[in-house]
Amino acid sequence: MITIHGPALLDLNTQRDLLSPDGIYPVYQAEKLVEPMKRLFQWVHRHRVPVVSTRLRELTAPGQRGMNRVVCRPETTGFQKVSATQLRKRQEMPRDCGTSLPVEGFRVMQQWIFDLPSLNLFECPRLDRLLSESEVGVWLIVGSPLEWTIRTAVLGLLQRRQKVAVVRDCIGQWDPYEGDMALRQIESKNIEWLTSGQLEERFTVKRAPRLVSPLPRVGTHGHNILPGGASLPPTSTNKVEAGRGVAKSGRNKPASGRFRMG
Repeated sequence: MITIHGPALLDLNTQRDLLSPDGIYPVYQAEKLVEPMKRLFQWVHRHRVPVVSTRLRELTAPGQRGMNRVVCRPETTGFQKVSATQLRKRQEMPRDCGTSLPVEGFRVMQQWIFDLPSLNLFECPRLDRLLSESEVGVWLIVGSPLEWTIRTAVLGLLQRRQKVAVVRDCIGQWDPYEGDMALRQIESKNIEWLTSGQLEERFTVKRAPRLVSPLPRVGTHGHNILPGGASLPPTSTNKVEAGRGVAKSGRNKPASGRFRMG
């Protein structure tokens, strides 16, 4: 089991065929996702937030708008992730039916990349195990398409009793009508909605400034003299220091009184 006390990012299908204007089947208004995605991954890199990424692989686009186009072929640039969404310390998981995960967790690699056999991310056994058995503070969901993979991810994670938050300005949709229907279904659930600009304030712990008060001065009789002239009763340490001062000053005083000579 992998335990992450803070947030973790679930980065869904941020590939060039979907997010670049020159892709085979880009999402609706893909150009508006570029800057929020950069801002999001800068925050991820700065605070070492663990990232779980998925990639579509040679998928026939669904729906009438898809027109049976095959997207994300491995031999094309459209299969590659958008450069801003790739971290330096990343690991690609093998494409098989296994369920094993790296025992070191995210201590060595910050980003794990899974190839999906379909638009349903839970059909990948290794990823299904990770999302089902991990203990995470909250999953931050970004990517596309909203009406397919994102909706499935949100509903599936909630069913697995995971906390979910959606970064609103970092999600894309193929069909505006289908995307709006999926958005309404997701909004009816108990999840948190954020923007990429709110992540720093929401998840970064800010330490309060340390206040240092001036040390009190010690008077001649052991009293603590505070700024402004006020005084406090002497402590045991101050009494000893004051007594030593009196004893020292007593040694130097001349003897007084008369002595009878025997």
